[in-house]
Amino acid sequence: MAQNIPKEFIDNLLEKANIIDIIGSYIKLEKKGNDYWAKCPFHNEKTSSFSVSESKQFFHCFGCSAHGNAIGFVMEHANKTYPEAIETIANSLGIEIPRNKESAKQYEIKKIIQESLEDAKDLYVENLKNSKLAIAYLKSRNISGATAKLFGIGYAENDFQNLNKSLGRKFTESNLLDAGLIVKKDKNAYDKFRGRIMFPIFDTSGKVIAFGGRNIIEADKIDLAKYMNSPETVLFSKKKVLYNLNLARKDKSSKESIFIVEGYMDVVALHQAEIKNVVATLGTAVTKDNLEQCFKYTKEIICCFDGDKAGEKAAWKGVENIMSVIKDGDEINFVFLPENNDPDDIVNEGGKELWKELVQRKISIEDFIYKKFSRDSNLDTAAGKTQYLQKVDELLKPLKAPIMRKMLHESLNEKIGAKYLSQADNVSIKKKTKKNFTTSSPLQKAILILLHHPNLKIDQDLLQDNRISDNKGVILIKSILNKIENDESTNMGRIIESFREDEKTYRTLEKISMMEIMKLEWPEKEFNACLCLTIKNVLQEKLDNIDSMNLEEFSNLKKEMSEIQDKAKNF
Repeated sequence: MAQNIPKEFIDNLLEKANIIDIIGSYIKLEKKGNDYWAKCPFHNEKTSSFSVSESKQFFHCFGCSAHGNAIGFVMEHANKTYPEAIETIANSLGIEIPRNKESAKQYEIKKIIQESLEDAKDLYVENLKNSKLAIAYLKSRNISGATAKLFGIGYAENDFQNLNKSLGRKFTESNLLDAGLIVKKDKNAYDKFRGRIMFPIFDTSGKVIAFGGRNIIEADKIDLAKYMNSPETVLFSKKKVLYNLNLARKDKSSKESIFIVEGYMDVVALHQAEIKNVVATLGTAVTKDNLEQCFKYTKEIICCFDGDKAGEKAAWKGVENIMSVIKDGDEINFVFLPENNDPDDIVNEGGKELWKELVQRKISIEDFIYKKFSRDSNLDTAAGKTQYLQKVDELLKPLKAPIMRKMLHESLNEKIGAKYLSQADNVSIKKKTKKNFTTSSPLQKAILILLHHPNLKIDQDLLQDNRISDNKGVILIKSILNKIENDESTNMGRIIESFREDEKTYRTLEKISMMEIMKLEWPEKEFNACLCLTIKNVLQEKLDNIDSMNLEEFSNLKKEMSEIQDKAKNF
């Protein structure tokens, strides 16, 4: 449908729409300097890393790397398609979208499908009220009326023409076929769902996009599937949708963790037991789309599966799929339920407390990987250990999170007593060894000079200048000088070693020490010039961010910059 909206219109829309106004209508923005900032709406964080540039009309998150223009933001945040996002922005500006006949036709088809699904949900809900069989089934599963209402649970009567009789006046046979509500064999059309408890499947905005049905009649018939989902439609793809994400994403506990379970009834039972941060896959293994969706709202995914071979197979598929999705800071763990126990069995037996107790025994991803690979290889032999290490390497290949990749390699190798680096890590180390690092800031250069020339004389007026007193680099320089003062015979190796207990500083100095330094005839002058440049940069930043109409402050900063530039000439 997007292709049918003229490109000229989209370009004009983006020209008229201010990204600050668009994003600001969804989240609170705060201006700092030239840009606007907020906590990222696409991942959990404590500080603001989400930046919106008015001059560039572009947003970027320095935490999760989400980025794009106003249309992209509306698509991602409001879970809208490209044309729907364009329509949302156009409506906010009071602009009518020009539509040709084809685009208008496609738009109308999608709208009708949506309406037919909503009407079908209402019909199923009414059917439930009048079905003793369906009500009795829900009661047998301890599902309350309030819970059934919250989830929009209904009942599809055991009638081949129930939908046609009830919705036929409003929707054509073609409409109901497109919505996946009926099927057609030869020339006969009939209801897809019959004699089933109906679970409407919602998108994240709360619109019905499909159904799942649980058979409650003729359960002994082998050819009748216990659970059945809607077919793929223009609105629904079971690999891309998680049941109950529309409610789970709004729950506070989801910021910390989200449970992924295997069935509708598991979600409903857990939610009723006050465990609301739970979603379910739709008859498939945990897909990459599922994992990516969850990580938008949480920092930990806990996959809950049956403790049998099928459950382990489904969990392992989740491990394979997570590798290309997970980022540093994300976490995934696994809970394997007791044999013949579903989540609803757990909460029906012991409620929320028993569920919490079970979750406390969750298995980390590294333990799960070790359990599988150690079982598949004979770790009593060198050949078996080699096979194990090769499997680890192969599994972690798609992993793009550098810190997690390193930690998983170390943990999984240590479990078999192997001091081994993956081929990728070996290549990485070789590259690092050969690479000539260069300084990227004047203070990095100053620290590098100080490490090479610990006895140089420093202009104390510059070092103690209040304008840079809070700078982390200056604070580090003062710490180094303090170490040097206490040990006059010190050298670079001893300076760095003296910071070993402060791991962050130690790593920083290690990295700087590897940087390339030119042979300096006057290292003292170079060092002091770096301090001057640092002060100048601070002043320039202030100058860039002040109101140009504030002439007094503007004039004072210009004067300060001129003075520091004159002083720098001495070096």
